[in-house]
Amino acid sequence: MKVVESPASYDRDERTRILARLYSESNAFSQLVNAFVRGEQGHYYSAQHELIHLAINMFNPPVFKGDADDGVLREVVNRVSTMIQEAILSIPIPVDSTIHEARTPFSTYCLLKDLCPTVKAQVVWLDRYFDQTIFHRFFTEVPKIARVTLVTLPASSLTSKKDKDRHTEFMDVSELFAIERGTQGYRLVANATFHDRWLRCDERLFMLGGSIKDLAKPFTISRLDSSPDNQRQFDEAVNNGTEVFGPSQPLHP
Repeated sequence: MKVVESPASYDRDERTRILARLYSESNAFSQLVNAFVRGEQGHYYSAQHELIHLAINMFNPPVFKGDADDGVLREVVNRVSTMIQEAILSIPIPVDSTIHEARTPFSTYCLLKDLCPTVKAQVVWLDRYFDQTIFHRFFTEVPKIARVTLVTLPASSLTSKKDKDRHTEFMDVSELFAIERGTQGYRLVANATFHDRWLRCDERLFMLGGSIKDLAKPFTISRLDSSPDNQRQFDEAVNNGTEVFGPSQPLHP
């Protein structure tokens, strides 16, 4: 990436050494890919495996060492990144049980943390009592191409000092996340009328047995049918609320 950003700063020998390091590291990456595409028992995602290897092999010496225009190198880097990301994200991640009983708070955290980065288009999370931990716990690895939409209570609905302080801390980190993601990658919606704690990862729907801020308490995650009625409840919670940050409100309060 440094060569792409400042191609004139690297001579042919430096580029050769960088390419050699990339090939060395790609062997370790290929081993991880090989394990991942065979990680689901009884399955081998060979098409995705082949695409990833094709992408890695696009870093050929003539392109990297300057025998081609540097614009070609930038195009190759972008294409490789897109190909690998799309191939990995196209491998479905199964939820083995309709209800995941949280044996420990950590097991629940791991399930949700692993679930969110698998989205291709959107995360929609409904929870009346988010706190600031949701951002670093679950969204740091959500793809940049996906949008995160959070629906929570408006500040005007909160009465206790504890809830007001929690919401203030949540909004502080929300503003930082908004700067990072922009209006196309993040929406915050205030809605005082919804009650369910639901999570949508693309077309997969889940019901959470408690507010995500109370993860240390007994907690369950239930798979919901992706029916039109359930999908509509997500849409209504978003559409009937007030956008606090997003395309229509580009300045985070």
